[in-house]
Amino acid sequence: MTRRSRASARPPAADPPLDAPRITFVRTTAELRAGYRDFFESKGHTFRPSASLIPRADDRSTLLVSAGMQPLMPFFLGLEEPPAPLLTTVQKVFRTPDIDEVGLDGYHLTFFEMLGNFSFGQYFKDGAIELAWEFMFDHMKLDLDRIWVTVFAGDPELKLEEDEVAVGAWEKVGMPPERIVRLPRAHNFWSVGGPGPCGPDTEIFFDWGEDVGCLRPECAPGCECERFLEIWNLVFMELELRADGSVTPLPKQNIDTGMGLERAARVLQGVDSVYDTDGYQEIMGWIAQQSGVAYGESEEATKAHRILADHGRGMTFLAADGVAPSNEGRGYVMRRVVRRAVLQAGRIGLESPFLSRLAEVVIAQMGEAYPELSEHRDEIARILADEEDRFSVTLARGLKLFEEVAAEGEISGDEAFRLHDTYGFPLEMTQELARERALPVDEDGFRELMEQQRTRSRSRKAGPAEVDVRLKAEARSEFVGYEKTEVLTAIIAYEDLGDGRFQAKLEQSPFYPEGGGQVSDTGFIENEESGARAELVAATRLPDDDQVLTFDGAGFAEGVRVRAVVPWAVRFPTMANHTATHLLHKALQEVLGEHARQAGSAVRPDKLRFDFAHPQALTEEERAEVERRVNEAVFENLPVRAYIVPIEEARRLGAMMLFGEKYGDEVRVVEIAGYSRELCGGTHVRASAEIGPFVITSESSIGSGTRRIEAVTSGEAYALLHGRAEEAAELRAELERARKEGPPEAKPVEVQVEPRSEEELGGVNVFVGRVSGVDIEVLLSESDRIKNERAPAAVVLGSAEDGRVHLVANFDRSLEGRIDAVEVIKAAAAEVGGGGGGRPTMARAGGKNPEKLDDALAKAEEALRRALA
Repeated sequence: MTRRSRASARPPAADPPLDAPRITFVRTTAELRAGYRDFFESKGHTFRPSASLIPRADDRSTLLVSAGMQPLMPFFLGLEEPPAPLLTTVQKVFRTPDIDEVGLDGYHLTFFEMLGNFSFGQYFKDGAIELAWEFMFDHMKLDLDRIWVTVFAGDPELKLEEDEVAVGAWEKVGMPPERIVRLPRAHNFWSVGGPGPCGPDTEIFFDWGEDVGCLRPECAPGCECERFLEIWNLVFMELELRADGSVTPLPKQNIDTGMGLERAARVLQGVDSVYDTDGYQEIMGWIAQQSGVAYGESEEATKAHRILADHGRGMTFLAADGVAPSNEGRGYVMRRVVRRAVLQAGRIGLESPFLSRLAEVVIAQMGEAYPELSEHRDEIARILADEEDRFSVTLARGLKLFEEVAAEGEISGDEAFRLHDTYGFPLEMTQELARERALPVDEDGFRELMEQQRTRSRSRKAGPAEVDVRLKAEARSEFVGYEKTEVLTAIIAYEDLGDGRFQAKLEQSPFYPEGGGQVSDTGFIENEESGARAELVAATRLPDDDQVLTFDGAGFAEGVRVRAVVPWAVRFPTMANHTATHLLHKALQEVLGEHARQAGSAVRPDKLRFDFAHPQALTEEERAEVERRVNEAVFENLPVRAYIVPIEEARRLGAMMLFGEKYGDEVRVVEIAGYSRELCGGTHVRASAEIGPFVITSESSIGSGTRRIEAVTSGEAYALLHGRAEEAAELRAELERARKEGPPEAKPVEVQVEPRSEEELGGVNVFVGRVSGVDIEVLLSESDRIKNERAPAAVVLGSAEDGRVHLVANFDRSLEGRIDAVEVIKAAAAEVGGGGGGRPTMARAGGKNPEKLDDALAKAEEALRRALA
């Protein structure tokens, strides 16, 4: 691809303004970034540092920030006042749809930077075009002969004419009329994707020359070939798109512009692709030095270098913003780019571990522009090294399996699933490897197996209440459980299951069917005429808010009038726990950061479970602060209300939405006044004070980058706090008695603990061991020592003394609610012919069969693995 000189013909320069920027000529990527900022600051714009790649909590439009103006949308939508009427930014962005395209050509990127200048009711079309003209020609020194622009050609449907103002502004600054191209709405009109601010735009293109691209004489901007490269877009927000499709003028005219830094650097440096610019070449130089393979040495090397350079930048910035690899949401994006980079590195001889060193190159190059890189250097290295190490263990075996199945032709769904489940290959990686060999992958089969796995997982969690739906009926049930827990209604569809159970649909049902993390209600129906009663086994959710109910009982049929009841003792604590999850979600984001997004939940009458994104365990201070904030919101007695709105209105209100969830045109918003606003279909209390005390019982890891909190509220929280108070009183009494009796005579005891098993399960250090010839008090003392040395730990010890067996289970307090020491000790004691008891975190037992001690400890190991693995 040939490049002609960029500097020659340019418009005559006027006398330099008195407020000329500090940098008067830019060539390198760093100079362009700094020069753009300096120029617009000299023109009265306030510089706003880049926002995080993680969108604001009230922005669920994308997984990661994908446009330079996205963090500023609240200002354009009128939801917030901008910090200044003129702003300029250099915004980091990440576009997930392009991950698999990176490496295949010279222009696809996932991570890049957008330069922008923004006006809120100040200058408009003339001013934006004049500023762009001055920067392009006085500071970038571009060749006017290479510049083309496009403008809005008008649209009959919107009843809008050609943008003559923009055309006039371009002609006024010196743009040749023959290089002003009119394009339709699809090219030169911007909107938010629905009702809201919108307007025509004008785009600036660089012409690589007639010998590039499709070579057609009529080729011009708008052609899909590579001759014309868009480098700058100026959006004129002057209209509002209404729900009926009409447009009306906005009271205030705004400007939103965006210039891709990497594209503009390519133009400045006259190179064939963005990967040939100085920013990428510095990273690729390091890759070549470490691998011994240069960029461009082969097609495979070129692809690998591009992927490592782009993904290396992207993963470094993602980690700096708190994104850790996982199997969901943006964590899955991180996992994909890390594992794709590790795979490509192996192809050019760059052996693991290397990612933390690659990140250091990125930090050295970009840390001055983005201070967060240097501030989070250690965390970046830890996140990347952990994921690289995890994948490197299985990569070689996975590649061997892939080669074996690829030799047979098509990659079946079973094989793709095995690569994913056993060897950690994301489906997209398997598809990429298959494309290189022109092999198809059975994606439908893979997704079916994934869904089966999720169903099995849900079944294990749901327990025996999950049933098959055999009732088929067109009649639809109306859920009235938001307002009522008891209702007189009728059975409108009925199916006898033949085992003492039946399925039915009620005309009106107070029973909440499992969904959104909330378990099904329990309850009963009574035949109004005969008094027959049937207990609810399961409430199953159907499409379109329909439901089928499964009951144990007899004496019912279609048409029978019934009284349907959800016991208040079941519904109320469930409501309290569900509202508490919303408070907890908000508190976690306030304490840990906006990355602490919900990754799953389970709301039951007895407790709540909340999974969230966070790379490490909460400190004692963080845990205490989260608990304090939730209780503070409870004590403020904030009103809780629910309402139905169009999905676009919910987005405008900033309601939290879960990634991966599919929402209809209308959604239910649950708002805790002044504190939280989320999309939710669950049942909730009327005011936060009804939740009662909130107590976190455990916090643990459930996978890389994901944590789990379990907590109790209402009566369960009172019982827990009351129990703790009684334990404290007993301990005080024991200490007082011991003080009065004086210290016992010291008897030195030499204790030797024989470990039976030592392992980490679910983030907990598990220790099971045997001690010879000691009594229960010594056993307790040793268990305390081991627990404290290995915290967080679960310790089980056993000893045989004078024909008796002693057993102790001693768990870290943070495990309360996750595993019960009493259950573990009773299971073990049964093996030695004894019994025991105690508290959830400390239990003891005795037995009379010392020869079975090893069997008892083995039973304890089983119980621990079952609960913690």
